[in-house]
Amino acid sequence: MMTEMMFGLRRSARTLLERDGCPGPGPGRLGLVMARAGVGKTAFLVGIGLDALLAGQNVLHISLQSSVDKARAWYDDLLTELLRRERKLEHRAEIQLAIERRRHIHTYAGRAFTPDKLRQAVELLREAMGFVPQVVIFDQPDLASVERSTVEALRATAAGLGAELWMACRTHRDGPQAAPGHLPPPADRIEDLVDLAFRLEPQESKVRLRVVKDREHMLDRDLNLVLDPETLLLVTGVTPRR
Repeated sequence: MMTEMMFGLRRSARTLLERDGCPGPGPGRLGLVMARAGVGKTAFLVGIGLDALLAGQNVLHISLQSSVDKARAWYDDLLTELLRRERKLEHRAEIQLAIERRRHIHTYAGRAFTPDKLRQAVELLREAMGFVPQVVIFDQPDLASVERSTVEALRATAAGLGAELWMACRTHRDGPQAAPGHLPPPADRIEDLVDLAFRLEPQESKVRLRVVKDREHMLDRDLNLVLDPETLLLVTGVTPRR
């Protein structure tokens, strides 16, 4: 009963990506969310992570800029707000305990990060706790500071685990614009590694979601979906455009 209720709480844009029996885009896929500073990329990624947890999956959240406590607070606050809106706050303690058992947060704030360190951490989690992530969240919005080789290694590590990988990319209103048929800088230098790419567009008191790449297809399609500007979760009652 609790599992069914948790599954029914899912409000992330990730729920639109269920394919081949997976509750998300599937193992080995790289999802990228792009937006200008302050629009909500980290909130979107936390929503992806929470969605996976509510679907019963293991999540590894990697932050290069926030402490463990701050990253955990993102999840706690988002879960509390979701339960408040669904009028199910009385289940908060039970659900929080269930998802914390399936989530690990690693932070490299103030420390150098390398893919080798991630592989070592994953091996330690597997050997010491039997924990294998099914979703990996890499929270570093400044993609321009991340080497392509790092993204390649992250994607390969996630694929080896049978996990999907999610990242964010900060774009700039006044910076170079996307060339026709390509992702905007700095995402264009890794676009061949990206399976799914989304753009968050703030419009007055809401945020709209556009799909820019789906597998090998470059697109620029408004999904007719509205995201809550505070939580970056789907606004209920909105029907997506097919």
